[in-house]
Amino acid sequence: MPSSLSRGPLRFLLAAALEHWDLYKKLMDYPAFLYWVDSGVEDPDLHEEYLKIYSDIAAAYPITDSSRESAWAAAEEWIQDYHIGMALDRARSALVAGDRTSAFTELLNLREVTGEAEAEPPVSLADERLGELLAARPTEEDACPTGIERIDAAWEGGVYPGELALAAGDTNLGKSMLLCHLAASAYFHNKRVLYFTYELTKTQVAERILTGLFEIPKQELNPATIVDDLMAFREKKQIDKGSLVIDDGSNIHTVADLERRLETEDIDLVLLDSADDLSPSRQYSKSYEGYKEIYRDLRINVCQGLGYPVWTTVQLNKDAVEKAKISLKYIGDAFAKAQKAHLCLGMSQTPDERDDPLGPVVKLWILKDTVHGSKGQWSRYTTKFGRGNRGWPGFTYNPSFDDFNE
Repeated sequence: MPSSLSRGPLRFLLAAALEHWDLYKKLMDYPAFLYWVDSGVEDPDLHEEYLKIYSDIAAAYPITDSSRESAWAAAEEWIQDYHIGMALDRARSALVAGDRTSAFTELLNLREVTGEAEAEPPVSLADERLGELLAARPTEEDACPTGIERIDAAWEGGVYPGELALAAGDTNLGKSMLLCHLAASAYFHNKRVLYFTYELTKTQVAERILTGLFEIPKQELNPATIVDDLMAFREKKQIDKGSLVIDDGSNIHTVADLERRLETEDIDLVLLDSADDLSPSRQYSKSYEGYKEIYRDLRINVCQGLGYPVWTTVQLNKDAVEKAKISLKYIGDAFAKAQKAHLCLGMSQTPDERDDPLGPVVKLWILKDTVHGSKGQWSRYTTKFGRGNRGWPGFTYNPSFDDFNE
C-alpha cells in the first residue's frame, strides 16, 4: 500500500493510480499522471523528478502489443487486491474495537472492483442503435412533479429517472418540509415513493405528508378514520398506483446499503433526508472527500445505475442566513455535493420575507440545472407550513416584486 513506502515519487505514483481508479474506474496513463502531478506537487522543481518515475518504469517494463493485455490484467489485479486488503483490515479493526455492525458493513461492501460489467460501447450518429436510444428517452409522464408549477415548467415536468436533485437551504428554513411536499406531490401524481428519514421520526413525516395531501392542519387528522379517509381520497383523485413507504434508515448506513435495498424495490422516486447522514466506504482526512464519494456513488450507482430520481437535502453555510440572493458558493466545503448533482433548488429568506403579513415567504432559486438550462430562475412563494402548528407542506406563488425573472 502507498503509505507503507517512504514519501517520494513512487509513493505518489501508486497513490495517484489508486485515486484515479476510484474516481474514473480506469487505469492511469501518462497524460492522467501528468494531471495528478500538476495538481498535487506544489514545488515545480520536483515535477520532473516525479514524472521521471513513470517514464523509468515504462522504459524498464515496456508495454507492447503482445504484452499489453497481460500487463493491464496484472495492474487491475493489483488494484483489486489492494481494495480487498484494505476492506479486510478495516473490518478486523472494527471487530477488535467491538463494533460488529461496522465490521459486517465493510464485508458487505466488499466487491471486486474490476469485475463489474463492461460499459456500453460508444454510439455514433451512424449507429443502427441510435433510433432505439432516442425511443427509450423518458417522457414527461416519467417525471416526478415537484408540485411547484414554475419549477415543473422550468424542468419540463419535474425530476426525471436517473437525476440527482438537491434541496439546499440554511437551518430551519423548511428543507424537510419541502421534501414532504415533494413526497405528497409525487403520491398525488400516482407515483410510488420511498422516503428515508434521518432527521424526523416516521410519525412526523407521515403526519406532514398527510396534511399536505389533504391540505388541513394536523389537528384535523383523525386516527380513527384516516385509513378510510385516505382510501376515499385515492378514489376521488384516481390514484390507483401511487404508494408511499417511510423508512427510518436504521439499516441504511452507506450508499451500498441503499443500492442493495433499491435493487429489490419497484418505485418511482427516492427521497433522502438527508444523504449527509450516510457514511463513505472508508475514512477520509477531510469531510468533503467523504461527501464527494457519497454523492458520486448516489449519482452513478443509484440514479444512473438503477434509473431512480433522487432528492436529498443539503445545508447552506451561515453566510446564507437572511440573504436576499443565494448561489452555490454558500454550500462552502460541501461544494462536492453540488458538483455531482444534476439539479439544485435553493431556499432563501430575508427578515422582511419571514415577517410578511400574509405568511412567511421564501424564495426558491434554481442554483444548478445541467438538463434544462434553467439556472438562475427564481420565484417568491408564501409557505403554507409557515402558519405554525396549523400549517402543512405547500407553496403558493407570490408574484410581488418578482422582477429578477423579467
